[in-house]
Amino acid sequence: MKPVHFLTISLVIAGLVMGSDAWAAGDGELSATAERHLGGHAFMPSQYISDPFIGTNYSSQVGGAKAISITRDIHDLNGDYLTTIEGSVMFGSLGMSFQQQIGQKWAVGAGGAALVRSGTNALSFINDGANVKINQFLWAKRLLHRGEKSQLSAGLDWKYSTATLFSPLEFAQHIADGGSLLDAPLVLDVKAWALQGSVQWAYAFNPTYAIRANGRFGVVEDINAGGVLVANHQVSVMGEVDFKSRNDIPLGITLGTFQGFPSDRIGSGLSGYLLGFWYTGKEDFVVGLETGWLDIPVADNSGNLDGAFGVFNIKYFF
Repeated sequence: MKPVHFLTISLVIAGLVMGSDAWAAGDGELSATAERHLGGHAFMPSQYISDPFIGTNYSSQVGGAKAISITRDIHDLNGDYLTTIEGSVMFGSLGMSFQQQIGQKWAVGAGGAALVRSGTNALSFINDGANVKINQFLWAKRLLHRGEKSQLSAGLDWKYSTATLFSPLEFAQHIADGGSLLDAPLVLDVKAWALQGSVQWAYAFNPTYAIRANGRFGVVEDINAGGVLVANHQVSVMGEVDFKSRNDIPLGITLGTFQGFPSDRIGSGLSGYLLGFWYTGKEDFVVGLETGWLDIPVADNSGNLDGAFGVFNIKYFF
């Protein structure tokens, strides 16, 4: 990993551990419901773009995605071209997370998510396979600054992933190349972890309009390179509109985008465009649907998958 990556992570960790009192929050500890209000605006959640708030909360998500009109060249076991097919790949997910505030400046959290992926017809299943993936998350977050209209926090995030991969095509190629049936890779189990430092910022222009942004910088274990650590970064931005304050309509809309780097690597290159619709009539919870378009790197260097997704999300504040 390049020295600049170590330097970036070190600076973020230093901010977590040695934050100046000049950046401290006020003397009174805020509840999670009050803390997510800046400038009269109540911030909404997102599946892919985190916020800087340290209050205690719980969230759950269920969703799905579909990669549409995937074009694949089909080859025989000798590598000769046979035909080109169009198919699709379906994704499903279920997750939950909990964050606990500690004192006036800190929070810790944990979460988990299960994801499944499979081709939707026989040819796409044989060529693209299927997998079942479990992600586990741990994080710590420190409040650096809170003002009337803005808040800034820094964090450290750790993710551990386990996946079971079903690959009929690799199995057939292994047998065709003279490999043993006993060690043929029909089912593969892989594990990987990632560590990132993060900086998260939110600003409310007024009770109706707000914006937030964050950056994540770190490393991820490359499952295709014997556990070698590689760069794993992300930048994101999201705008928000809450019609409750202006039109007395309990509807919020979020619009955002995020980009992972390096963009061509399966462990870090996920990017997308997000659109969310949220019910904002209650102070202690927000519920809604986030949808959009994802650009998903794949492992076989045959180009990224483009697909639509939808996630139903409910978040409680304590």
